[in-house]
Amino acid sequence: MHAVYGDITMNKETTNCQIFRDPENNTVALQEIFNLGIYHPWQDGHNPNFDEFSRVILDVKDQHIQGINYFVNRLRSVLSGNDEYVICIIPTHAVGTEPSGIRTIAKQLCSHQVTDGTDVISRALEIPEKTMGGSGDIQLEIESLTVLNENAVRGRQVLLLDDVTTTGTSLKAGKHLIEQAGAELVVLLALAKTQMEQ
Repeated sequence: MHAVYGDITMNKETTNCQIFRDPENNTVALQEIFNLGIYHPWQDGHNPNFDEFSRVILDVKDQHIQGINYFVNRLRSVLSGNDEYVICIIPTHAVGTEPSGIRTIAKQLCSHQVTDGTDVISRALEIPEKTMGGSGDIQLEIESLTVLNENAVRGRQVLLLDDVTTTGTSLKAGKHLIEQAGAELVVLLALAKTQMEQ
């Protein structure tokens, strides 16, 4: 059984990626953002498309254990636990490395082989969330983030996680910074992709 992702484009070139359990998923287009489903924003209860998956995403954002456990199990079913790589996350929009649901999920996925890199990227400047009208300017996003520990990712394969991607700007900015720090390759994965309603 193969994992189903939202917007995966498979690349004909085989990389040496070792992040996924299924060898076929290790042949990846590294510019694409994997996602596990579509998030329909709650919008104060006025979104008829809001569904159970979207509710679980809100559980993660609110750091509720049900949502965290759901995605830990989903990710364990597709990620390799036997190969060496680093898991990094996109921090919240607040300055620093604040606690978050995605941070808790990432920490639970780490093992003796998978390195905890959840504190590698920090938010240097607070920026508004994209779903709240924040800018999709990648340069602004890059300037708002900083890499605290380049040694953790230098020469390593990195899985960069975010809870929800709307424009892809945060993940792409994080990828840029981790590559600048010397990572061998960076795979981007969001739990969900936002579907902006009309």
